[in-house]
Amino acid sequence: MGRDKPKKYGKMNYQQKSVYHDKLAKKYNINKDDFNSAQGGGGGRYDNINQGAYEKAIKNAMRNDFDYRTSAQHMDGVKGKANFNDFAKYEREAVKLHKQAGNEGDYSSNKDITGVTNNLVKDYNKTLATQSDLDNMSVDNQIADAQESTDSSSSYQESDRLKQAKERVQSFRGASDASAAGNNDKQRNQAASGFAKYKLNLA
Repeated sequence: MGRDKPKKYGKMNYQQKSVYHDKLAKKYNINKDDFNSAQGGGGGRYDNINQGAYEKAIKNAMRNDFDYRTSAQHMDGVKGKANFNDFAKYEREAVKLHKQAGNEGDYSSNKDITGVTNNLVKDYNKTLATQSDLDNMSVDNQIADAQESTDSSSSYQESDRLKQAKERVQSFRGASDASAAGNNDKQRNQAASGFAKYKLNLA
């Protein structure tokens, strides 16, 4: 690949793109001669190349490139979509990361490529929560933390309506027998009085 980062694919001229395609074909062990549609006759060796099929074979190889697909998940702006623009950007980023890791040589060997991928994955894993972090995020622990952080001076106080409701329940429970339950309850007495009047009206 060389020491310099590759150009943006969109800024390459026709000849540069052709050289780039051939470099990728060599990387993926694709034989350009397999796409020569010439049936003998004159012309140059590659004058009758089926360019569409040739480029499609390269893109299919990109799609199955483990380092490209894995690294793309952790590189800003790289999508892993297996097109020449995206792959050239992946290579530029990989060259930069290779140098940032303290490597003085060219980014060219399989070891260099794998090294960049491994470093990206390691850096990503460092951002993930540990099991201890996940345990501390449990509901019980969050409730306990909330209770500990609550100011002890701010004690809970019942409302007047809740107090009255509790007192009514206690009066019913404290009755000597079922018929006497709630004898002193204002709402019960009002209801009983209303029912007595209703019976008189019916008589």
